[in-house]
Amino acid sequence: MSQAKELLEIYDAYGNYLGLLERSECHKNPEFAHKAVHVLVFNAKFELILQKRSNKKELFPNHWDTSVGGHLMPGETYTEAAIRECEEELGFKPDNLTFLYSYKATFSNETELVETYYTIFDGPYNFSKSHEVSEVKAFSLKDLFHQKDLSGFSPYFLEELNHLKEYISKNGGIR
Repeated sequence: MSQAKELLEIYDAYGNYLGLLERSECHKNPEFAHKAVHVLVFNAKFELILQKRSNKKELFPNHWDTSVGGHLMPGETYTEAAIRECEEELGFKPDNLTFLYSYKATFSNETELVETYYTIFDGPYNFSKSHEVSEVKAFSLKDLFHQKDLSGFSPYFLEELNHLKEYISKNGGIR
């Protein structure tokens, strides 16, 4: 039995809905935007939990990435996707999810319409069932903001990190 192809809702440059397209095709054409959600997970010390992408990931295997991230399924809201992705990738259901900001991320191969949320969760993180995550680790924001060697981080996370810096700078923090 063949596995069903993942379909994503696609949008034009003005945010108009165009229809559904296979995920693999969305990742080949930045002309069509698709929705993605990121969740920044902080521990009680307000360190940012990052996930290390599995060596089986097609894009940027073994790179540190946003705590949680994923595409929205057709008809799904950003909040629903954020909760689902937290459960799928790190094995917990957030009970204190808070919206931070949204942005359009354009890369050479794709364009994403991203909404970012944050939550505070001290674990445990159960990613053993996920084929996407190989490790999680807490990072201080100060260290991340002043990191010199960024080669071990995915470009998706680096884009997110820039938006987080801007948000904190404008708002004086997250809390």
